[in-house]
Amino acid sequence: MAEHNVQEMRDSTRLERWWNRIKHSAFMLFCTLFTLTVSAGRVSTTGLVNSIFTFCELYSGKTMFPYQEQFSKRVIRSVLENDGEEITALFSRQSGKSETISLTAGGLMIILPQLANMPMFADDPRLKMFKDGMWIGIFAPSQRQAQTTYGRIKARIQSKPAQMILADPEFNLYFTTSNGQTVSLSNGSFVTAISASDGSNIEGESFKLIICEECQDISNFKIRKSIHPMGAAYNASIVKIGTATTHKGDFYEAIQRNKRNDAEKKSHIRNHFEYDYKVASKYNPNYAKYVEKEKARLGEKSDEFRMSYCLEWIIERGMFIDIAIFEPQCGEFTLDHVPYDRTNTHVAGIDLGGKGDSTIITMVEVNWAVPAILESRVNEETNEEEVYEAYNTYIKDWHMIENEPDYEQQYPQVCDYLDKWKVARIVCDATREASFAHRLKANRREEVIPYIFTTKSKSELYKHLDKEISAGRARFCAGDNTRYTKEYHMFLEQMGDLQKGYSGAYMVVSHPDEKGAHDDYCDSWALAVWGCSFQGEVNNTQTAKNQFTMKTQKGKDFNRARNRVTARRRR
Repeated sequence: MAEHNVQEMRDSTRLERWWNRIKHSAFMLFCTLFTLTVSAGRVSTTGLVNSIFTFCELYSGKTMFPYQEQFSKRVIRSVLENDGEEITALFSRQSGKSETISLTAGGLMIILPQLANMPMFADDPRLKMFKDGMWIGIFAPSQRQAQTTYGRIKARIQSKPAQMILADPEFNLYFTTSNGQTVSLSNGSFVTAISASDGSNIEGESFKLIICEECQDISNFKIRKSIHPMGAAYNASIVKIGTATTHKGDFYEAIQRNKRNDAEKKSHIRNHFEYDYKVASKYNPNYAKYVEKEKARLGEKSDEFRMSYCLEWIIERGMFIDIAIFEPQCGEFTLDHVPYDRTNTHVAGIDLGGKGDSTIITMVEVNWAVPAILESRVNEETNEEEVYEAYNTYIKDWHMIENEPDYEQQYPQVCDYLDKWKVARIVCDATREASFAHRLKANRREEVIPYIFTTKSKSELYKHLDKEISAGRARFCAGDNTRYTKEYHMFLEQMGDLQKGYSGAYMVVSHPDEKGAHDDYCDSWALAVWGCSFQGEVNNTQTAKNQFTMKTQKGKDFNRARNRVTARRRR
């Protein structure tokens, strides 16, 4: 019992010394600000940022590493300058990205309203917005993930050093709300954790600082449609934090924007912060030892290690194409799209769309007389000669029928478009509406192949397209006039968003699982390229009118008059 009391006295003494240090530092902070204000009339933003950062470390009892300090100070500056910037942070796993933002957010909730209500800053435009508090929203792919960062902020604010600051007469703060989702202080500040899952309904809130955790897993639609507008009323800074993965999304695009702006000097200050395991290992020996074990467990060249610790985006694993190299490699910049061509041979791929989707026809030119590859070999089992052929193909045009769910209305539009081309083969999606393809087959001269999408058939379709793209045989028109068309941009956008995975031996290719995402252009192109893979013929048969059975105008008038007489008799 005596030993327990001695330990309590030691803890109390240690806490008292700590509190004295905090009070002294806080006093020095305010004295410095006051002196600077009197002498210069205004505290520099840099001085204010440094002072607030020092406060963040003091109230939490934590010391940040240098790379964390850079990120923290940029967030503080963005909030003070109200620049509404999109700040991205790509940190290796467990290197302190969430800890940094937690310490910073908690400190801003306490100190900003305090400074904003001091007489010396009464008219300072940098602080005026925070007189009624600092409002922070934390978003993550799931509620549990959002509560991880939220829980850290809550823990820092409720720590003993922070509690002593809140109770000090200089601050005199107390909690007005403290639950599993929201913490709010009596100065008006609050932080709330919100799920950004696709099914969540989160619109309506307003924030002065928006934090997106594990941003790589939040859908583009949710970020841009629901989260971004929540900062509009206050020109909120948006902080996006995450790690590398296998697919592109809003987080990846935001990083690339910030990198480009930095390289082109479009921004006066850095907005992207990237630190791999090597940087974190320099400052944290325990982290360095753990990563070395991960190298042995996972393998330094494994995808998991490269993404989690080396910050490499392994796009080829999760995306069907790398859009950065797709256009330069497969685009024909001397070829413009044309509205018709009755000279060259073509194959049409039709992806039928219903309500919410468009019907897309991709017209692809192929020359079966000149194969790009022609190889033959003898099958040892059957002793028969097998011939392998491959052909160069070129997209000549796209045709889109949108906002028309009625296939009866679509049919004549499809036929009118096909009539403008010399078509040898039509490969038509028969998954949703098989009768459409069968109707084409019954009424058109061209060969029509109904194609039903199953896991196996779609895997074969896209494996073939992948092979043709990789070999450089599947190409598309990308001339100056084409690149400004709506169809061209939608084609590139859908191809760039197309995601790839595997289910056993089958390749699974689809658009992102988010509202507004489509793969109509991709499916249409894949059907057309597959239709070019084996030779066909153009049916030049023409239907002539029989002059003996053809009705004349005189015959039509006679039949019409006879029908009128018959109708009167029936009445």
